[in-house]
Amino acid sequence: MAAHRNITLFYFLVILGSYSFAQKEKTIAFQISSEQGQFIPHKPALNYLIQGKSIGVAFSIEKRKKDSIRYGFTASILNSGNPEVIGLVCGLNGFTSFPLTKKENGMRLKIGIGLGYVEKIFDPNTNNRNIVIGSHVNTKIVFRADKEFSLSANNHLNLGIGVCHFSNGAYQTPNLGINFLLLNVGYSYLKTTASKKEKKLFDTDYVLDQKWLYSVILSGGIRENPSPLREKYPIINLCHRINYLQSTKNNFIGGIDFTYNPGILHRSHIPLEVSPFQSGIFIGNERNFDRITFAVDMGAYLFNQNRKSLIYHRFGFHYQLSNKIKILLQLKSHWAVAEAFEFGIKYRIK
Repeated sequence: MAAHRNITLFYFLVILGSYSFAQKEKTIAFQISSEQGQFIPHKPALNYLIQGKSIGVAFSIEKRKKDSIRYGFTASILNSGNPEVIGLVCGLNGFTSFPLTKKENGMRLKIGIGLGYVEKIFDPNTNNRNIVIGSHVNTKIVFRADKEFSLSANNHLNLGIGVCHFSNGAYQTPNLGINFLLLNVGYSYLKTTASKKEKKLFDTDYVLDQKWLYSVILSGGIRENPSPLREKYPIINLCHRINYLQSTKNNFIGGIDFTYNPGILHRSHIPLEVSPFQSGIFIGNERNFDRITFAVDMGAYLFNQNRKSLIYHRFGFHYQLSNKIKILLQLKSHWAVAEAFEFGIKYRIK
């Protein structure tokens, strides 16, 4: 459970830190919305979990800057549609939202991460039909496309559609994860007030005259293997990362990973004599918004005696502490199968 608290604390600190960039004027939006949709199974064998529609309600508070990235928090409660096996799912998450078009009040993409609570989980004796999640406390991840319609200066109608995902990042098995496809219909009230002069804690323009950046990342996490003993193992990763700056907002990336993963020595399909070390090369993309960077990587193993996996992926959030240092939270996976959540620090060499 401590791992889940750390994930949420990290992301909430990112959101709160971003609030320190106050403008001459700030707008706070208060939103209430209904959520309607359905549990989405990963594969046909899980279709039995679909028993009815998923219906819920969400409350959000959001800080806005005109035509720019937005930050906020959401609290939600959702009826999974399967009261006997899954029950209620609740969530508290921070989020960021950024425009997909240049039009005012155009489509926006909302990405959120925080804590989720699943009422009914796998139990070999009392709930063995729930083979998708093994922990009450999970990470909640939200991806949603939103559109806002103005009713008046301070009153707005919101429509959105997206995916809400609950997972513990393989910290506790089973961890196939729970996905919901949800339609959101909401009402927002906007309040605009004066604020303090902007505080610039570090130089955000220090890379404008550069095209290439070089950095190293040290990160680590914990994974539980799906075995009868359900033992947990550490994962440590050292990464050399090269960024090509197409613009201040968009970077192309590449690099090499070196990973120590002793958990692969204790998986049923792996011989005991294999090495716990892995290495791989990757390419990807980074999108920068003030202090926050969204990063997506796709890699291929150069050395990995766990022959079951050749391709790996990372999705993460980087938060800038200074010109040279960022902290990060990222999820490593093999396609739709989570390997582990990783926490780390990124240091810019040049």
